Amino acid sequence: MTIIRTLALDILLASTLAAQAPPATPSPQAKPAEPELATLRAMKSKLFIIQFRDAVQLQRALSALGSGANGATMRFNNEGGLNTIGVRDFPENLVLIEEAIKRLDVPAAVPASTDVELTLHVLFASKGAMPDGGLPPELLEVVKQLKSTLAYRSYALAASFVQRVQILDNARSETGGLGHVLPGALGSAEAKATSRMKLEWRAQGLKLDGHGEGPAILDVGSFRLDLEESTPTHSGTMAKFNTPLSLREGERVVVGTSVVKDHGVVVVLAARRVKR
Repeated sequence: MTIIRTLALDILLASTLAAQAPPATPSPQAKPAEPELATLRAMKSKLFIIQFRDAVQLQRALSALGSGANGATMRFNNEGGLNTIGVRDFPENLVLIEEAIKRLDVPAAVPASTDVELTLHVLFASKGAMPDGGLPPELLEVVKQLKSTLAYRSYALAASFVQRVQILDNARSETGGLGHVLPGALGSAEAKATSRMKLEWRAQGLKLDGHGEGPAILDVGSFRLDLEESTPTHSGTMAKFNTPLSLREGERVVVGTSVVKDHGVVVVLAARRVKR
């Protein structure tokens, strides 16, 4: 009997035999070659104590200086209070690594800072006559301009604050103060004896633009001031200020004005750099 085999039958038989065949056993991976004895004898080991930087990050920066030869190693240890890098490599590579550590393992740079003195004046203003509040000479020009702008005839000093703050480069500082205000200009002698006024202010987000010889500009992200009054019968907030501002060194800036008991409240701020 003649058996006729077609191409389709041959393909079907081959597929069946392949499915029944056991899977091929993967060949074992070759073990890494052991470093030659002569290479190991040519290498030296050294332990570096890291004083200022993180050993993990420093090792990443130093890895490119290793020879990469079989048997060369570089390991860090930052546990148990240790901060070290151990290296085994050829002497010339150890020299490169040691020189790099001397350059990189240094204290972090301390940001430069500038001391700024802030002077804050709070004035009461009236359309009528007011007791002389003892205006300081530096406010006379400011009051002259206020009289030409606002509808108040007389001004008296209610409170002054002087605060020194350290402003760091690439950082924002803040400062503030708390004190009492002279209430006599806002009422009678009886009110003066019974009324107590408290003022709290805070300047946040201070940043100095310019550290040269010329006038610098102080940016204040938020200047807040609250004026509160307390009497035997009540207490509450009389005036609030909340605003960002910029002031040039040596200038006096009117932060804002408000009205309290038919009187005006004017806040003036100045800044200057001071030497340590």
